[in-house]
Amino acid sequence: MPRRTKHEAQATREHLLDMAEQVILARGLSRTSLQDIAQAAGLSRGAIYWHFADKVALFNAIMDRVDLPLEQALALARAGLPAGSAPPQPDNPAPSSVAPSPLQALRTLALSPFALMQRDPRARRAFTILLHRAEFVGELAPPAARQDDAIQDCQGQMAQLFDQAAQQGLLAPGITPAIAATALLALIDGLLRLCTQRQDAPDAGPLPAVTPAIDALLRGLRGPAPAH
Repeated sequence: MPRRTKHEAQATREHLLDMAEQVILARGLSRTSLQDIAQAAGLSRGAIYWHFADKVALFNAIMDRVDLPLEQALALARAGLPAGSAPPQPDNPAPSSVAPSPLQALRTLALSPFALMQRDPRARRAFTILLHRAEFVGELAPPAARQDDAIQDCQGQMAQLFDQAAQQGLLAPGITPAIAATALLALIDGLLRLCTQRQDAPDAGPLPAVTPAIDALLRGLRGPAPAH
C-alpha cells in the first residue's frame, strides 16, 4: 500500500476536523467519541489516532483553526480598524494616520465578533461548540483557558478605552470605566450566546438587533453633549 503524501495526510486531517465539528455540534463534546467521528468521516479510528492523541487534542485542533471572536475584536480595536475588517498582519500593519476616538474603538471591538462569525462559518461553528456544546471539566478544562484569557484581555482593553473616554468627558457621571467595561462585555457575551444558541442553524447570520443594542448601550454610557 503506497504511503500517503503530505498533502493527502493534511487533507485527511482537515476532513476529520470538519466531521468532528458537525458531530460535536449535533451531540455535544462530552457525548461524542472518537469512534463517532471516525464513522462520520468514513475512516477507521486508527486514522484519528494517527493525527490526534485523544479527544482533547482533536478539540484543540478545531479551535486552533480559527480566531476566536474576542481575539479578533481585540486585534481590530487596537489597530483602529472598522468592524468586519481582516485582522492586521505583523508584517503588514494597517496605516493609521488618525487615531479613532475611544468610543469608536469600543464600538469596533463590540461589533467585530459578530462580523467575524457572519463572515467565517468555521469560526461560528467553533464558537458555537465553545459556548454551547462543551463542558469544561476534568480533562477538558484546559481548552477553556484560551477563551477565559480572551475575556480578561477584552475587559481590560475596554476599561482602558472607557478610561480614555472619561478623561475626554465622554462618559456619563457616576459611571466608572470598570462598570462600563463590565456592562459592555456582558452585552457582547449575551448577544454571542443568542447568536449561536440554535442547534439547527449554526451558520445563520447574526441577530439583526446586535448593532442597535450595542449602539444603545454606548449612547447610555456616554455623557451629555456639551452645552453651546
